[in-house]
Amino acid sequence: MTAPFLARLATVACAAALLPTAARAEPFLTRNQNPLLAVYGLPSPLPARLPDTGHGRIAAVLNWSNDANLDASGSSAYTMDAEVIEARLHVEHSFWPKIALRAELPWRRVSGGSLDGFIEDWHDFFGLPNGSRDRLPRDELLIEYRVADATLLRFDESTSGVGDIPLSAGYQLYASDARSMSAWLTVKAPLGDASDLTGSGAVDVALSLSAQSALNEDWDVFGQVNAVWLGDGDLLPQLQESAVFSALAGITWNPWRELDLTMQFEGNSRVFDGGGTDLSGDAILMTFGGSYRTPGGWQLDLGISEDIDVGASPDIAFNVAARRRF
Repeated sequence: MTAPFLARLATVACAAALLPTAARAEPFLTRNQNPLLAVYGLPSPLPARLPDTGHGRIAAVLNWSNDANLDASGSSAYTMDAEVIEARLHVEHSFWPKIALRAELPWRRVSGGSLDGFIEDWHDFFGLPNGSRDRLPRDELLIEYRVADATLLRFDESTSGVGDIPLSAGYQLYASDARSMSAWLTVKAPLGDASDLTGSGAVDVALSLSAQSALNEDWDVFGQVNAVWLGDGDLLPQLQESAVFSALAGITWNPWRELDLTMQFEGNSRVFDGGGTDLSGDAILMTFGGSYRTPGGWQLDLGISEDIDVGASPDIAFNVAARRRF
């Protein structure tokens, strides 16, 4: 199911650039927060419209996610019971016409967290199933993958630190008042450490195409497709894939001058050969929420992500961001 969905998502993302109709849409600055996938070089959402020469953007982003999943297939058993807080600083600047440089500085903490009780109460209130949560202890950390009697991966102690740093260069392919498209090259430098889940231990390289278009005065669409080449990481090198593909597509409604409401869908192919379990990481998720633009020039975002392909991404993730052009 995931591969056809990704193909459709990529088609929608590319089609956003071809719509014939000033584009305002900006995706939420979030991606799959699965602790084992977030250390790899799947790009964050990248702008389709680059800043004018001599100008730039800055954003402070917080993603807070919680995951609880037990899965087994044949001789393989996978446990993901973790909470991740990731703070990320984005800085982007155009030094030359049609060219921008971008850097991200992430800090991540992986722990048992504190959201398990809240999420279970939320599920109970709305009559939703708790899935694997009823079989896992509250607010404890365990990330484990076993094949037969061999434990190939295990994390059960909280960790934190600076993560791998993505460095990107973008080129403005097209820009008008109504639509824009840009191409990006991203290299993820391995500053983090696979032993504490702040990095993969390898250089990853991604090529991306980002587009946005105005449908009319109130509705905008956006999309992005990515092809990522993975270096030889240190997490599960014997199971890691050499390439990953991902895409996102979304729509923004402007019901009020300062307020935008956005829904976006994201998917990625698998990072690991997980023996039929959710370790593989091929995911589909949805993020929805709003953005408010202040008189002082700031944009404040609040979004919530839910896993559509259950088990392949966190059950829930909160996205908060403050961004500004300069």
